[in-house]
Parts: sequence; structure tokens; C-alpha cells
Amino acid sequence: MTVLEIDRQEAVTILTMNRPEVRNAVDDTLMNALRAALLHCEDDGTRCIVLTGANGSFSSGADIKKAIQSGYTAENTFQLLTEVYGPTLKTIRLSSWPVIAAVDGFAAGIGCDMALACDVRLVSERARFAELFIRVGLIPDGGGTYLLPRLVGTGRAMEMMFTGRDVDASEAVQIGLANHSYPVETFMEEVLKFASIISKKSPQALRRGKAAMLAAMDSDYASSLAREAENQKEILSSEDGPEGFLAFAQKREPVWTGR
Repeated sequence: MTVLEIDRQEAVTILTMNRPEVRNAVDDTLMNALRAALLHCEDDGTRCIVLTGANGSFSSGADIKKAIQSGYTAENTFQLLTEVYGPTLKTIRLSSWPVIAAVDGFAAGIGCDMALACDVRLVSERARFAELFIRVGLIPDGGGTYLLPRLVGTGRAMEMMFTGRDVDASEAVQIGLANHSYPVETFMEEVLKFASIISKKSPQALRRGKAAMLAAMDSDYASSLAREAENQKEILSSEDGPEGFLAFAQKREPVWTGR
């Protein structure tokens, strides 16, 4: 059994964390497999990525039992975070293509932060998020201190970090932690419908728009305007440049080459 299942539906790649015996808790093997798969998506024709978990759970967080059995120390935990977990989380965040977290069931601890690293979070009605680190006397170590306050505001982020409480699907949508909630029975059908719509958009606009918005989160307004203008110039100078306008004028669907 592989710890990461990889499926493809047209231009949508579905990455399914597959350690159901531990509710898809992550370890170095899974994180390395995930990073390799994400890097492969850069130039294999993928236009949208869905990250999800098997068996009704997104991820229960780090595999603490395995870490203890393998000789948990401060030093090797630091090494794991900086050499395995951190690079994989950055690869999720900085993927050229939109990444959707499809959260069915629990997204806890670093599993929660993996979902935060994605661009969009779609949840089933039984989804739950929790920054569980406080329950074992730790702070978020998957980028949660950066991403969570940007999504839900500092006050709510602090509450989640200080208490470790569960946030259910309804509340997640209400506070901006998730984009949409769907019934469990039709959840993946709705996720793939959403991903398919995105995957048919201009590849250049998807890639450049994502990069520009991420950069704008850490820069000023004037820099963002300049960055947008430069990207528009590059897109309009490309092979795909005239296609959007022509398709609109001719009342047809655009045909994108990605060049």
C-alpha cells in the first residue's frame, strides 16, 4: 500500500494521503512522497491539484507515536521540521498551480496547517480543524502562525492556538477558514467539479495570478500595482495573449496552449 495515492482526471491531479490506520498522520515518508508528487505536477500538464485524505479523514497531524518509537529528541525534531516538513509545506504553498485542500473529517495539528498552506479549502459537513499543538505543550510548527491569522484574523487565530479546540465545517466557512461546505455523500464530486472549472482557465493567468497574490501579501500597494502591470504585459505578449479577447468576441470557449 502506497502512503500517497496519485490520480488524474484530465488536468486535475488528486493527491490522497493514505495512512488510514493512523487517520493519515504524516511522517517523513509521506511528506517526502507528497513533495515529490507536487514537484512532478509542475510540468506534467496539471492545472489544478487536489490534496485530500483517505477513509474520511484529512490528516490527524504528525505521527507522534512513530516519532517517540524512533527516538524523539529536540534535535531530530528540529531537523525533521527544517529538512522534511518545512520544504514540503513550502512546496504546497508555492506550487505554480492552484492547490485545493479537500477536507473530509479531521485536519489537526500539522494536518490543519497543511490545509492552510493550500490556496482553497473545501470541506465536507463532517470536517473539523484544530491547532492541537497546545494539547502537547507546543506551538504550531507547520506555518500556522503565519497563515491562520491571515485567514481568520488575529483574535480567532490566537483562540485556536491557545485552546486547541475543534472548529467544525459550519464555523470554518463562517470565519473564512474554509471556502465552501458540501454534504458528505457528494463531497468529492463537488470538489472535482470545482477543480475542473479552475483547471480550464488560462494556465498563464492561473500561474501568474497566484504568484502575484502571494507576493502581494507581504508587500505594499504600489509594488502590487507594478507587479500586476508587469504580469499583464507578459501575458499579453505570450502566444495565449490574444486568445481570451478573441474567444470573447467570437462567443466561444478559449483554447489555451499555456505558452
